[in-house]
Amino acid sequence: MFNIFKFFGEPLKEIKSKASGLTLFRFDTNGSFITDDQEIIKRALGFFDYIELKAETVGDRVKKTITVPQMTITTKEEKEIKADIIDEIKEVKIYKCKNCDFETDNKGLLLAHYREHKKEE
Repeated sequence: MFNIFKFFGEPLKEIKSKASGLTLFRFDTNGSFITDDQEIIKRALGFFDYIELKAETVGDRVKKTITVPQMTITTKEEKEIKADIIDEIKEVKIYKCKNCDFETDNKGLLLAHYREHKKEE
């Protein structure tokens, strides 16, 4: 008997190793990836929803596959990332024109706006 895991994620998303930058795997068009590679399983657990499958083999053929109920895991890192994104949204800097009431969150637009003031002079 051996374990097979079916991971779920964004369809066609490529998962790369942080250390080497090499592709570990890619989700299919349905957003799933099936593997029995223990190294990939160890690395993917805790980051993706999954179903564990147990299979018995006879020679090179699979005799029976049993589905273990799906688990949804939310890691501490995932919660921290969401909090960081919310903080980034709150920390959007607003650039204000010194000559008029123009405001923007894009510094390049503010500089372009200042050029317009210079053309008017």
